[in-house]
Amino acid sequence: MDNLPDLLSPIELSLDQLLLDPNNPRFSELGEVLNSIPEGRFADEKVQANTYEKMRDPMFDVAELRDTIKAIGFLPMDRVVVREWKVKTEPTRYVVIEGNRRVTALKWLVGLHEIGKETFDEGRIKNYTQLECLLLNDDLASPSASLILPGLRHVSGIKEWGPYQKAKAVHALRSGGLSPQEAAQSLGLSTRAANSSYRCFVALEQMVADEEFGEFAEPKMYSYFEEVFKRPVVRGWLNWSDEKERFCDQQRLHEFYSWMLPHGEDGTESPKLPEAKAVRDLSEILEDESALNVLRSPEGTLTRALARYQVDHPEDWYPKVLAAEAALKSLTPDMLRNMDEATVVSLQDLGQRITQALSDRDKLATE
Repeated sequence: MDNLPDLLSPIELSLDQLLLDPNNPRFSELGEVLNSIPEGRFADEKVQANTYEKMRDPMFDVAELRDTIKAIGFLPMDRVVVREWKVKTEPTRYVVIEGNRRVTALKWLVGLHEIGKETFDEGRIKNYTQLECLLLNDDLASPSASLILPGLRHVSGIKEWGPYQKAKAVHALRSGGLSPQEAAQSLGLSTRAANSSYRCFVALEQMVADEEFGEFAEPKMYSYFEEVFKRPVVRGWLNWSDEKERFCDQQRLHEFYSWMLPHGEDGTESPKLPEAKAVRDLSEILEDESALNVLRSPEGTLTRALARYQVDHPEDWYPKVLAAEAALKSLTPDMLRNMDEATVVSLQDLGQRITQALSDRDKLATE
């Protein structure tokens, strides 16, 4: 791997010289394809405007950063990292590798000043527009440097990347020739965590490539596959192969995909697996044919399937009910008066689950 410190040199640049990266790895969270904008189009006015708007998406918390900079000024403790844009211009333009949030926040503040919604003195404007940066020698650096530099900060650091972004970065580095260990080290991850991210990413990519279900695949579904790989029963039921890097039971895989999606004749009924953590409950019923058939039925839900499972396996749940009952009986008036909101919500959730379980039991008893 590159000796990155030797490839970085200080440089002072104006804000106008900086191009936001239209292929920012952050945009994976928005479902963007990595490296989809050609290098030669980076400075196009509409490309930069679109990138700026995407960076202002609430999930990236740029508004919060903007307000912080407005309050205390821009402190260049962590310098923006740039590379020279491959299209020669006068003056030279630079693409932001690390610091797109900060540059967006600065452009936002300057824009507000220019339209009169904010008024900053000359010193503050200079602070926002004359920046001490670090220039990456792009001629000597490997292509993976553009992922490694932000990855070191955001996979486990400032404004942490989401799980899907981490996994996409791991996959890109490994596809670029790095070993699993090198890819993990480049992003500050353990090899085990990086390998787990890689498996989840290729599993989601398998769904993307599926002729029947590919159009429904979204980055947010990544978390379902995280849960799958945490559950040996589910992983085995889908017949995952490390060697082939895919699930090999196509019929069951399609069934699993369908449970993640709305169903019913008009597609308005909630998914049978309404959220990723539902995979944890799924792992309990996959080896119970009676409960699994309840889930598979047109009107079947995970809650009903679990109710059927629990009827057939009281030894798995009844002691926990008795323990919960004993815990509730032990609550004193002082404990109840001093109970925090989170605990109250937990008890309310428990009450709702008990009510739902009894309701499902009554429905199952009449079937």
